[in-house]
Amino acid sequence: MRDSRPVLGGAEGEIPRSTQLHIRRKFFDAESGDLPLRDWVLRKIRYLFMLERVAWARSAEERLRIRQEKEAPIIDELIQKIKDRLTKGRLLPKSKLREALGYFCGLIPYLKNYTQHVFARMDNNVAERAIRPLTIGRKNWLFFGSEDGGEAGAILLSFVQICRGLGINPREYLEDVFRRLMGHNAQKLEELLPDQWFLSRGASQKNQRVIFTRQPG
Repeated sequence: MRDSRPVLGGAEGEIPRSTQLHIRRKFFDAESGDLPLRDWVLRKIRYLFMLERVAWARSAEERLRIRQEKEAPIIDELIQKIKDRLTKGRLLPKSKLREALGYFCGLIPYLKNYTQHVFARMDNNVAERAIRPLTIGRKNWLFFGSEDGGEAGAILLSFVQICRGLGINPREYLEDVFRRLMGHNAQKLEELLPDQWFLSRGASQKNQRVIFTRQPG
């Protein structure tokens, strides 16, 4: 079974969290049984996604406020109603609705974790989109030549995804870093990481613009 508890890594360690997309899919597939409950759950999850779109358009502090004041109560409402339906209602043991309710209850400890961490996401779409090209080309990755080659390839692909996330052209970044790598101070390799490279690149271009504007015509 696919793991629906991705983790958010950070200074506080790994923070398990659920993804509402997987939960929504379970209820969407439950086309028989208590349809009013199914539709209610899907509607509440839709509200959560609407609120998240608003939250990500705001500042980090405002995002946390929206999550804790607007989204957390919806999640509490979902938890209470689904628990009540699972324990009090009659359900076929192998029905898709029963499976969806049980699936949801198994994730209750993680449902609100994202509301406490400003950069966590309610779903795992960003990570899944990032690995989709690797999944599609899985057979190509069988031919790295060795375990060490596979590790090197994984590192390079990680840099590519980091560059894309920062809005950096991966080819431009890798070509520049490979040209500079052998002559760079080994004690300052962190300067070649994508985020630091991006900052230094911006500063360098800004300085060049200042020099050009000061040259006599």
